[in-house]
Amino acid sequence: MQVTCPNCGARYAVDPLQIGPTGRTVQCARCSHRWHQQAAPPAAVAPQPRPVPDFVIRPPTYNSGLPALATPPTKSQWGQWLSIGGLAVVVLAIAAYAFRSEILAVLPSEWRDALHIDALRGLFRQ
Repeated sequence: MQVTCPNCGARYAVDPLQIGPTGRTVQCARCSHRWHQQAAPPAAVAPQPRPVPDFVIRPPTYNSGLPALATPPTKSQWGQWLSIGGLAVVVLAIAAYAFRSEILAVLPSEWRDALHIDALRGLFRQ
């Protein structure tokens, strides 16, 4: 027996013995709507057997004669790589600023004067 939800139209296969002769309150699993379902009326006339056909047309087997499915194009990951690179630059800049005194102590003396802020400002004013 098939039971159809009057609210959302979901259909369910239910054993008629579960509904019983007087009916039963059922609940839809999709929308949680509840309603009283009546038992299916008994079949008045038994269905007649179908005649045996001379030949049988069978459905095609899976993927037989169907066109090949195209694989979707791969998505470009440039945005992801650019964001990772940008994050790496920001982390390195923060680390260079945090450890600037240790970095200046390791560098040769010729570089120290060029890396001071005043020396850099003089280069850009020209």
